[in-house]
Amino acid sequence: MIYLLLTPLLYAAQSVVARHIQRVGLNLYAVGGFTYLFSALLYGLHVARWPVPLDPALLGAGVLLGLLFAATYLVFVPTLADRGVSVMAALCQLSALVPMVASLVIWHEQPTAVRLAGAVLCLVAMPLLALDKGVTDTELTPRKVLIFLGLVVLNGGVLLMLKWFDERGPQEQFSGFMLTTFTVATAVMAALWPVYRGVLNAATVGWGAGMSLSYAGASLMIVLALKTFEGAVVFPFAEATALALTVAFAAFFWREIPGKAGLAGIALVTVAAVLINL
Repeated sequence: MIYLLLTPLLYAAQSVVARHIQRVGLNLYAVGGFTYLFSALLYGLHVARWPVPLDPALLGAGVLLGLLFAATYLVFVPTLADRGVSVMAALCQLSALVPMVASLVIWHEQPTAVRLAGAVLCLVAMPLLALDKGVTDTELTPRKVLIFLGLVVLNGGVLLMLKWFDERGPQEQFSGFMLTTFTVATAVMAALWPVYRGVLNAATVGWGAGMSLSYAGASLMIVLALKTFEGAVVFPFAEATALALTVAFAAFFWREIPGKAGLAGIALVTVAAVLINL
């Protein structure tokens, strides 16, 4: 239960901190690079303390997941500066459908009717929460559609790979798997440093170190949650609850008060949380 609750908290922390970093004018790409670097260091320390040989298949999967992590971040960052796209970025939480469907179709999960109802409520809640953010530019452009589709595919791929590890990989190899993942993501961000004009300063390194706790922790929590709950339940719950927490945080601290749609979304997520834990 605790893992299921910690997962959306850590996901919400990623979104809230990213928005704060953007508000104070730091280079989000540079912060992301250090986020992946410190995440790799965290898992590297665990591997150094308790070394376990990594299966070649997991090594390859870690490389793929690292590329997906970096690509998702690179596509996500520009949406923070474009409010119209940002709403579509929030809607990309519907990428939870990718591992949800895979859990039902590929791995033949059979959640209880009550838990499945909770998962469906989460899917309904996400558009309500996303569309309540005060859109200033609702014109649908090809760029926005491509960004939205890209985020759905990339973020869905990240979640699907974590579900794949839950089904395929022994738990003792998880740290090696994530060390590979974050090392590859760090290498991608380092290679692109001149492109996004990365700036090295104490604030960038500090926020990267702080963000690494949520990135490294969320991956671990979601895999641990999958040991108790079905993927068809975990993924929509984690994504919808994280979005609801982000909306609530913005309302309390930044005075971005949700309207009727947002409040309805939060209510649905609350009901869903009760159903999922019955």
